[in-house]
Amino acid sequence: MGSTDKAVRFLRLMEGRGFEPNIVAYNTVIDCLCKHGLLKEALDLFSELKVKGIRPNTVTYTSLIHGMCNSGQKMEVTRLLNEMVDNNINLDIVTYNILIDAYCKEGMISEAEDIVDTMIKQGIEADVVTYNALINGNCLQNKWIKPEEFCG
Repeated sequence: MGSTDKAVRFLRLMEGRGFEPNIVAYNTVIDCLCKHGLLKEALDLFSELKVKGIRPNTVTYTSLIHGMCNSGQKMEVTRLLNEMVDNNINLDIVTYNILIDAYCKEGMISEAEDIVDTMIKQGIEADVVTYNALINGNCLQNKWIKPEEFCG
């Protein structure tokens, strides 16, 4: 509901009462912070959970990557993707779709298509979100795609 300060205070209240927040609690607050453009705060919380020995997961990284993509921080996105690979954390369809959409919005259609190829090679099938991102990206470039180009 946009109450990021309340979410962080609740996390602190949990800790103050002897309850150690788990990855789900951290992910919820990190996602909220990212969606409201509070990336520094989200990254601080991300660092905190790692110091506490809580292992970030795909949801954690996807929230941060989405926030970074929305704010145009490509270098940070690359660093997070590399960290995921280093920690054997797999990208899922949501993560791939965020990357594909970001590239398409920047007019980097061939890079987005490369990501789709990588995704498919990893056994993850494109979905309606993937296709919508590609269609929207091509429309932004005034390129019209024939349906068979997506299907065949």
